[in-house]
Amino acid sequence: MASPTDWSRVIATTIVQHLREEELTTFRKFKIFAMLESSGNVLMNQSGRGFDWNVRYRNAPVTGNTGDTPRTFSRVNMWKKAELPWRGFTTTDAIYRREMLENRGQQALVDVASKMAERLQESLEQHLSYQPYADGSAAGHENDFHGLESFLKYNGTVDESSAGVADVDSATSGAYYTGTADRFAHPMDTYAGLSTKLGYYGGGRMSGTTGTWPDVPVDPELDFYSPIIVNYNATSFNGAGGGQNWKSNCVFAVREGIHQCKRNDTREAQIDLVVLDRHLYIQLLNTYKDQERIVVSKENGLKALGFNDAITIDGVEVTSEYACPAGKGYGLSIGNMEMRCLENQLMVAEGPFFSEETQSYRYACSTLGNLRFKSPRNFFLLDGVSTPA
Repeated sequence: MASPTDWSRVIATTIVQHLREEELTTFRKFKIFAMLESSGNVLMNQSGRGFDWNVRYRNAPVTGNTGDTPRTFSRVNMWKKAELPWRGFTTTDAIYRREMLENRGQQALVDVASKMAERLQESLEQHLSYQPYADGSAAGHENDFHGLESFLKYNGTVDESSAGVADVDSATSGAYYTGTADRFAHPMDTYAGLSTKLGYYGGGRMSGTTGTWPDVPVDPELDFYSPIIVNYNATSFNGAGGGQNWKSNCVFAVREGIHQCKRNDTREAQIDLVVLDRHLYIQLLNTYKDQERIVVSKENGLKALGFNDAITIDGVEVTSEYACPAGKGYGLSIGNMEMRCLENQLMVAEGPFFSEETQSYRYACSTLGNLRFKSPRNFFLLDGVSTPA
C-alpha cells in the first residue's frame, strides 16, 4: 500500500489532466456557452491589457449629383472605440496532512482529497453560468464579466402617446415618460465606454417620417448602440391578450423583440436565441397554442447540443435557463457575442501545493477572460417596465 505522501503525489499528477478532459463538457453544460462554443465564438490564448474594438456608428453623407455637379471632399470618422478589461474568478480549498491521513479507508465517508479539484471545478462552473447575465459595471461587481445586464438599463419609456420628438430626437432631455401603453423602454446605460442612449451621438428620424422609435426609420448614429427593451406589461399589447402582464402579452412581446431587431440587416445580426426566466417560460408554454409550437430541430440548434427544452417562435429558439434573472428574458444574437479567455482553457487547476508551515495541501481553480457583445443594438430585453430603473 502506498504511503499518504505517494497518494498525494498521484492526485497532483492527475488534476490538470482531469480539467482539460472536461473543458468542452464545461461549455456544453450551459446553453449560452454551448451556443458560443458551437459557433466558434470562444477565443483562447488572448493577450493584451484588456481589449478594444471599433464600432461603426454612421454612414458617409450622401448628396445629390446630376453628373456635372461639383463635388466636395472631406474626411469622415465613422467609428467609435469600445474597450473592456479582463475579469476573473478563483476558488480555493485546502486539506491538512492529518485530515488526509484520517480521511482514508472505510472511515472515509467522503473522499475529500482525490475529489477536491473536481469540486472546485463544479463550484467555478456554477458561478460562471450566471456571468452571461451579469452587470460588470455595477458597484460591488467589479470582477464580474460584462454580461447582458451591463448594457440593458433603462430610464422610463419611449412615449407612444405623442409624436415622440423628445424621445427620438433629443440627446439632452433628462425627463422620460413612463406610460402603461408604451411597448419600449428608453435605453440608458454605458457599455465598454460608449452610451446606449438614443441620439447620444446624434441623428434623428429620417426626413419626412413621423412616429416613435423603433418603428420609425432613423439615422444610423441615433441607435447604433441602443438595445431593444420590450415592456411586456404594455397595455397596447392587449388587443389579443386581455391583461397588463406577461401571461397575456408573452407571445406578442417575444415577437416584438425578434422582429424589431430585424432592423439589423445582416445575417450575423439576427436573433438566434431567446432565454427566459423559468417562470416566464412555463407561462409562455401554457399560453402558446399547441398547434403553433414547433420542436427545435435546427442542425446547429439547442437540440443538436443536447438541450430538448426549447420551442421556436418565428424561427427563433426560445428556452429557459436557471441562471436567467427572475422576471426577465433576453434576445441573443450569438454571432455578435464572444467569450475571450487569456488562458488556453476556460478553467485552470493549480496544486496541490504543500505548505510546510501549515502542513496542508492547497488547491485552486481559476479563470481569466470576459464576454464581448459587439453592439448592444443586436440584443433585446423583455422586462415588466413600470417605473424608471
